[in-house]
Amino acid sequence: MLSQWNRMWCDFKKKNHCDSDVFLDEVRFDAPYGVEASFDLLELIEGKHILHLTKRIHIYRSEIVQFLLDHEFTHLMDYIQYPLERPTIDDINRRTIQEDNVNTSSDIGIFGTFGEIHLPQKMSGQNMLEGDNGKKLFDYMNTYSEFHACQVSFQSVMSHSSGDLLIDVKKNQVPGPFRDISIQKMLSDCLRHAHMIYQKFSAMLVPQLFVLYFRQIMYLFGYVSHFSNDIPTLKQAFDVLGISQLEDMYLDMYRALKEKDILRIYECSDAIYRDSYIPFVKDYIRRTYDPGLYTEDELNNITPENYHLFVEMIANRKGGRLWSGRVSPIFGVNDVNRAYGDVDPDMIREMVRKTRELPDGHMKTDF
Repeated sequence: MLSQWNRMWCDFKKKNHCDSDVFLDEVRFDAPYGVEASFDLLELIEGKHILHLTKRIHIYRSEIVQFLLDHEFTHLMDYIQYPLERPTIDDINRRTIQEDNVNTSSDIGIFGTFGEIHLPQKMSGQNMLEGDNGKKLFDYMNTYSEFHACQVSFQSVMSHSSGDLLIDVKKNQVPGPFRDISIQKMLSDCLRHAHMIYQKFSAMLVPQLFVLYFRQIMYLFGYVSHFSNDIPTLKQAFDVLGISQLEDMYLDMYRALKEKDILRIYECSDAIYRDSYIPFVKDYIRRTYDPGLYTEDELNNITPENYHLFVEMIANRKGGRLWSGRVSPIFGVNDVNRAYGDVDPDMIREMVRKTRELPDGHMKTDF
């Protein structure tokens, strides 16, 4: 059985010019609910190349299995080809602390948690990311690698299904678990999920929600990057999402991803965190907590780098965790699924109306 998965991995390496003697050590059918396939980043750092798949993978059509594998194998390839120095597992282990002493969700930082690249809940995210190679690796895997994985999987599907440079986003389709969906629906779903998650984040201020939102944007960037009208499409998407005021910042990120400018990717992700996330946190704190717990100078000096210290300060002064009493700090996949259902139904209908118009007609590709 393992040999079958390794044959597919070898085919992927050959097709994508990945010169590596790495093989899968194990395939486990234990992916959590809501996750189809994943690699665990700490397992990779330990040198364990274990592919985690949903138990339902055996009833999926071969096309969607290949689509999922192309995505996950790209993550493994990106990890193997990571251009900077990777942290060792000893570096990571020295930073682990007990779960009941850390608010992992609010402490972890913007790009420290992963849906497809998993970190254990007992990891102290901020300590782990602070001042070492860990932060750069995690940022890379949650930004460039997510973008790249969508690029590769989408190109693989379209290069097989269309011999034309022009594709119709309403008629050309990509595989789903049990039936194909149009490219337009794929992009629309991506936008709809991003919008709903962002709305919940703005109401609940759970950091992992922002991470999930940002990952949807990486997916969108990866899919759209193949089209000649990518920039106009993204501008229209930003309007649908209500983030047009941050258009230049997101487009800088997109261009850095396309050019694989790693240092610029880091700069852009930090800027998005600073300008998209921190303002919400400040507003939430002002609305929720007694001003006697902090000074305005302390609040105004919050940055992505020192935010975890502010969280600890407020928690200590309050005599408990910052997020307690409002929402559980450990926000799992099931919680995110429930969060979708809490969104204003009128907003969902408006999103559906808008995304039906995005994009339309034929689009030139580089396949």
